Amino acid sequence: MAERLGVAIVGVGGAVATTAIAGIEMIKAGSNSLDGLPLADRDVAGMVAYRDLEFGGWDLADETLGACALRHGVIGEKELADGAAVLNQMRPWKAAGSTGYCANIDGTNKLGGGHRAAIEQIQADLARFKDEKKLDRVVVVNLASTERKPGDDSALQSRDAFEQGLDADDAAISPAMLYAYAAIDSGTLYANFTP
Repeated sequence: MAERLGVAIVGVGGAVATTAIAGIEMIKAGSNSLDGLPLADRDVAGMVAYRDLEFGGWDLADETLGACALRHGVIGEKELADGAAVLNQMRPWKAAGSTGYCANIDGTNKLGGGHRAAIEQIQADLARFKDEKKLDRVVVVNLASTERKPGDDSALQSRDAFEQGLDADDAAISPAMLYAYAAIDSGTLYANFTP
């Protein structure tokens, strides 16, 4: 049996994420040409096939991924009706966000509580995603907007200081750090696409 991989995306409602998801879903539906995609038309040892990828993730936008993709102009109504229609049923999970780290973000789909509560919810989302989609494993990919560079705050100087900073809801700990910590702490692979 083929391995099923979940891709949990931070910033799932953004232009990069909705473009990638729409493209993969169109390939899965057979409505997209495979020209220029040498690995899409066959199984490759050691790689998960496109058909075995499942997507989910977090975003501050509280609208379907189809609406997000249209708003960003990455696909049109034709593509959304032809192969990428699954985006109309996909909604982002509540997200961690801070205008102190990324000034141009907006949205009401926010996690409540402090740092530890956010980590617990992110980990619960990962577990639910894996169970509901019957996935073999999950990877978290951060495609969210680039955050400002952190300072030399004491909470960022050691693991123990970071743990204390989490307990104190230290403002030096950014949303991206919460996602990374939640993934790594739960044994989930994490990739930071944005700087």
